[in-house]
Amino acid sequence: MVECFEDINFSDLSVDDKDKQFHSVVGHIEDILMEDEFVAMHNAFMEKHWTEFEDTEENKFIYTDIFREYGRTIEKYIEEELNDRVPNFNMIQFENELKLRQHDLDGEIFEMLATFSDFCAFKMMFLDYKNMKEGRTVDFSLDLSVSKYVVNPF
Repeated sequence: MVECFEDINFSDLSVDDKDKQFHSVVGHIEDILMEDEFVAMHNAFMEKHWTEFEDTEENKFIYTDIFREYGRTIEKYIEEELNDRVPNFNMIQFENELKLRQHDLDGEIFEMLATFSDFCAFKMMFLDYKNMKEGRTVDFSLDLSVSKYVVNPF
């Protein structure tokens, strides 16, 4: 008899409760980032501000205002969603845990999280978006398809 699993909870494979909590929060963030409401809000924010950014060493004063607005809108949205989904969620503790694990983390979710606290990552996100809008890069997200991972033992 072939047994298939629809969902695998990798947080259950973690060593301790702290790891389980961290991986659970990361999983929820992944879910949030893929939801239509978040994607629409993030895209609207990018559309509103992308023309302000230039690929130069010098930073404009307006970048600081946009960076703060980004934190107030995008980061706040994610934090509110996590508060609804994760019992006793504490953003400050999670941010501290991210800092401790920063060298072990890789992938788009962590790049996105870096844009909240790392101005250089934030600016690069906008420059990448600007390059895509101006046709200087290929937007691979147009061909991106997200589906559930199913384990097949054969």
